[in-house]
Formats: sequence, structure tokens, C-alpha cells
Amino acid sequence: MKVLFFSQDGERVEQLVLALRLRWPDLKPLVVSQGGVGIQVVEQEEPDLVMMCEDLPDLTMWQAIREVRRFSDIPVIVASECRDEMDVVKAIELGADDYINMPCNLMIVVARIVALMRRVGLSRDRSEESPIFCGDLVINPATYEVYLKNERLMLTPTEFKLLYLLAKNRHMTLSQEFIQRVIWADDIEAGDTLKKYIQRLRRKLGDDARNPIWIKTVHGVGYRFSSPTPIPTEASSVGAIH
Repeated sequence: MKVLFFSQDGERVEQLVLALRLRWPDLKPLVVSQGGVGIQVVEQEEPDLVMMCEDLPDLTMWQAIREVRRFSDIPVIVASECRDEMDVVKAIELGADDYINMPCNLMIVVARIVALMRRVGLSRDRSEESPIFCGDLVINPATYEVYLKNERLMLTPTEFKLLYLLAKNRHMTLSQEFIQRVIWADDIEAGDTLKKYIQRLRRKLGDDARNPIWIKTVHGVGYRFSSPTPIPTEASSVGAIH
């Protein structure tokens, strides 16, 4: 269980960590005091839960929730003093899964987190989803792992979701609008974000944007994923003859 805290209040975080460890003894807490850093940690560390305890110097809680929701469906809980009932409404509307008015009995906090994790399916079974094999590329949705020529590619959660979406619909052209709707919901700024992630995926796949093998641009429409055509080796040609 890995929990990311957006907070400058070390004492509150310590109390929450001690309470959560009663339920998850191997809890790994991550604490950030700058919102921008926290957004990067969400992408890179893939925590199981985000707890936002207060506004940070560079991002308000509302801005932080909005930024996280641009690329991730990770469970988010606001654990802060409620100044107004509309704070709760705003947090939920922006994408938070729950709002805990602090201070609060820590056992109640733990119980609500357990209920949330059960509801969103932290340990949801993805084992029925079969790996996708595209030439030398293997995409395993059960483990969120990608291998190219037997070497693991280190992808962020958003990069994985984008690659999986393209590969699952390989040889079909997906419009930019469709991809943005699936990955980033209704974010009107997702157009530039999509281009950025396509560039990052191409770089990690060793793709050349001018002559791509894996991710092809269909100008004016969107993108299409296609497996490279294997070139027969001399040995394989001989084998075919025999």
C-alpha cells in the first residue's frame, strides 16, 4: 500500500500514517510539500491512494485534484478542515472520491479509506485480460508491464493506458477526439497533451516520427498502431524451403 500525502503538516501526516499502518502494516508513505512535485510523483510512483491535506504554496487542493484527474483515475481523498459545505461539493465535482473533515477520529478515517479502496477495486482482477503480442512487443494489462525485445519499458500509467488503447485497436485509426475522451475525459486542453504523450511513447519504443514503425500519424484524423513486418532471416528462409 503506497499513499501519497500532499501536505506541509508533518504532525498530521504522522498521525494518519500511524493509523493507516494498523490496517496496512507495510504502508509506504510519500510526502510532498509542493504541488507540482506531487503531480510528478503520481505519474512516476503510481501510488495506490492520494490524500490532500491542505493547499500547497504552488497549487491549491482544487488545482491539484484537477491536475491529477487530467491523467489518472487513482483514488483521491481530501483530508482537510472543511471551511464551507461547498468545499466538499467542489472537491467531489473536481474528481475527489471522498472528503474527510479534519480533525476526525482516525479509526473513522481508516474505515472510510478501506471502504473507498474496496469500492474502486484496488485489487480488481485484470487477470482475464490477455497480453497483447505485436512482433517483439508484449503488453500485459494484468501487470501493467510492457516488454520490447525482452527488455522492460518503463512507462508511466498514462503512457501505458495510451499504448494499450492503441495496441488493443491496432490496425484501426483512432481519432484524436476518441483518444482524448478515453484517456483524459472532457479535458479541452488534452490535444497538446496527447501529442506530448505520443512523442514520449515513440521515444521509448525507439520509433522515428518521420518514418514510424509502431505509431503512425493519420494526418487530420488521429493515430494508428501497427506491428512492424518481420524481415525473414536467412535461417528462417532455409527452414521454410525444407
